[in-house]
Amino acid sequence: MTPTSGHERYEFLDVLRGFALFGIITANMILYSLYLSLPESARVSMSTYPTDRVLDFLELVLIEGKFYTIFSVLFGIGFSILLTRAQAKSSVFHRFFLKRMFFLYLIGVAHAVLFWHDDILQFYAFCGALLLPFVRVRNRTLIAFSVLALAAGAAIKLTGAIPPESLTGPRDLLFARFGFTHDSRIAIWTHGSLPNILRLNLSSWFGQVEYVISSGMLFKIFGCFLLGFYIGRNEIYKSLEKYRLTIKRVAIVGLATGIPLNLIYAYTFSSESWLRNLSEALAILPLSAGYASLLCLLWLSPRGDTLLKYFAPVGRMALTNYVGQSVICTLIFYGTGLGLGGTMGPTLYLPIGFAVYLAQIAVSRLWLDRFQFGPLEWIWRMLTYGSWIPLTKRAIV
Repeated sequence: MTPTSGHERYEFLDVLRGFALFGIITANMILYSLYLSLPESARVSMSTYPTDRVLDFLELVLIEGKFYTIFSVLFGIGFSILLTRAQAKSSVFHRFFLKRMFFLYLIGVAHAVLFWHDDILQFYAFCGALLLPFVRVRNRTLIAFSVLALAAGAAIKLTGAIPPESLTGPRDLLFARFGFTHDSRIAIWTHGSLPNILRLNLSSWFGQVEYVISSGMLFKIFGCFLLGFYIGRNEIYKSLEKYRLTIKRVAIVGLATGIPLNLIYAYTFSSESWLRNLSEALAILPLSAGYASLLCLLWLSPRGDTLLKYFAPVGRMALTNYVGQSVICTLIFYGTGLGLGGTMGPTLYLPIGFAVYLAQIAVSRLWLDRFQFGPLEWIWRMLTYGSWIPLTKRAIV
């Protein structure tokens, strides 16, 4: 069991990861910028409010929830590749993978406390560890449990089985301990001292844990992991041309059903009604599948690899770039940097997000010309394998 080399990678998976990271930074800009935390009166007072409303609506229709769904499926595919490379379904692999997830969890916690409290890595680590009992099950069982997990997530959201704000005890205790209030958060993040920002990150991290559980998102992530494991185990990603017709059908059905359902979701978003919850439960996965399938078809076209190759370096350094997006954006919007949080809407913060992503494309290409792993990927691998791994390409020639 050794780290994956560049020659063993499947480029389209890196392209899809890179594409997903573009959607993720676009979705997360509303959080990085603290626009979501602003009261409606503050949003209305902005000169960009008319275009902000349009862009906010389009983000709900086209972006919200779709790209972490794609990223989650890719995690499951990655698990299957690791399992195949281990060439055994033994306790050795189980120990290796649990160690890998343990260090991913620690990276996620550090990310949440030091930079951005809405981290998702810790939940990926938890759900990743839960994949191990499914190593030996049949394909039919994998699909059944994937559907069950996705349905459980939707059911929790629809029925309110775990009421929102029902698990916020740790956060509320820390808020009281440090003297924070919901209304003071923007001021602290944008103008507070570094110790207070870190305390607020820690306190708010417990709120993120509560949200992921009470919204059913944890079950959705796990369902997508299982779906990705099924795709990876059957090596569908290796035979895209063989499945072209199926992929085309998924693209058509995904877009035809996903777009209308997401329009309903966006129109009803602020109502917290049963229609809003139902449309959210039904809308995200079809459009996510439609996007991924369209990218597959574009990749299979005569010039697809030329058009999409720019996403691949970003995808090869997915962990570094995901955390890097938080580092850069908090430096822009938090008091640790420019402190611009709460001062702009989507009209202004979306171009900033696009610029950050374009910079990541350039830096990722330059980095991978010389190095075989992204910096965080390199550290994660060394922690997992417990040994020194050469970083530069020259060192492995």
